Amino acid sequence: MVKKLTSAPALFAAAGAFLVTGLLLAFLYAPIDVSSMGFSQKIFYYHAPIAETALVAFGIAFVAAILYLRDPDPKWDRLGYVSVRLGLLFSLLVMATGMIWGKAAWDAWWAWEPRLTTFLIVCFLYAAYFVLRQVVEEESRRATFAAVFAIVAFIDVPITFFATRYMPEGLHPVVITAGDTGMEGSMFLSFMISMAGMTLLLAALVRSEVAAERLKDEIDDLKIRIGG
Repeated sequence: MVKKLTSAPALFAAAGAFLVTGLLLAFLYAPIDVSSMGFSQKIFYYHAPIAETALVAFGIAFVAAILYLRDPDPKWDRLGYVSVRLGLLFSLLVMATGMIWGKAAWDAWWAWEPRLTTFLIVCFLYAAYFVLRQVVEEESRRATFAAVFAIVAFIDVPITFFATRYMPEGLHPVVITAGDTGMEGSMFLSFMISMAGMTLLLAALVRSEVAAERLKDEIDDLKIRIGG
């Protein structure tokens, strides 16, 4: 029963239900923001969950890298590879939705402020991860180098998360703090449901992508054995 509930199809279905519910609540239940952002603030209910999910994906890659260095099992390399790929995809969605929101709210597609700058560096770092994997041909060395790189690159992830709290103030306000959500009940509910949906979507994608990579590796091994 538990295996069925955590399977990729079940996770995709749950993610879809949460994301659609979050979207409906954001536009039909949560009020329009009273600040200068007005209606454009509605994108927050998806932009922020996408950003948090991207950082979670990089966190999974960080853990997978440590596990691989302790136990060089290909499954950890596959998990790290898939997590970085998905994290980078979510990061590009963050950049796109953020630019749209920035133009609508502040009439600026881009600004060199702390959160945006550190997030851009994260994107460049994890894009370099794939370059590294391409230039190293031997499988075990490639996996080891990629694991070390994923650990080093992760240093910028907490910097990005705390950028608006400990660096000079920029466009991004600090909404959620340790003692306050910064949102009224309907807004917080909409945000948390969207956040849950995005997290479930990441889990579903990780499960399906890891299974696909494992199947690909098995096919490659079979080709080598047949060819040998």
